[in-house]
Amino acid sequence: MSHPLQLWITIPVKPLAEGKSRLASALSGDERLALTRQLVQRTLDVVLSVAGVAGVLVISRDPDVLGLAERSGALVVQETAVNGTEKTRGQEWGLNRAIEQAAAFILGRGGDALLFLPTDLPLLQAAEIDSIVRVWDQRRNCVVIAPSQSGGTNALLLSPPNAIAPAFGLGSFTRHVQLAQQRGLRVEVVESPALAWDVDTPDEYRLLVTP
Repeated sequence: MSHPLQLWITIPVKPLAEGKSRLASALSGDERLALTRQLVQRTLDVVLSVAGVAGVLVISRDPDVLGLAERSGALVVQETAVNGTEKTRGQEWGLNRAIEQAAAFILGRGGDALLFLPTDLPLLQAAEIDSIVRVWDQRRNCVVIAPSQSGGTNALLLSPPNAIAPAFGLGSFTRHVQLAQQRGLRVEVVESPALAWDVDTPDEYRLLVTP
């Protein structure tokens, strides 16, 4: 009798003080910090309510984030420090690197699949995560992707956790599909307004707070 594959939800979080920098024209530094913390906590509350996952892993180099995640009930991993040269590669490179580090951790724990979720999906509910898990359906050698409204990737399930190298950045949805196809993996796409809509720009923030 085969055992169910173990799925880990993975949430990389950069330091709270660096969050939502693109909202600088709409919010003060303190307001951005408060919004970022609120989004992180909300994401944790949602993912920790999902049944049937092996664990929730938060990876960050911010002690405040790691403490918040631990108090909420998630497992935490200290993100490996980056040097000056690596910092010049941009935040997307740092995100890719963090996911690869998380994948190695999950594989070391015997995990079979990784589901990346960001913290800036204000409409995210457990039902959206359940829909991704249903599409995956315990398949090995499978990639499930939820695109953002701008052609990025707002959810990425990798089975196994190192099925492809994460390639976040502009146009990452197409890149992730191509990488999976090049490796002969099954690709599933989940279209969902709640997964597609994130808060990155002043206009998106205004939509969020407008009654």
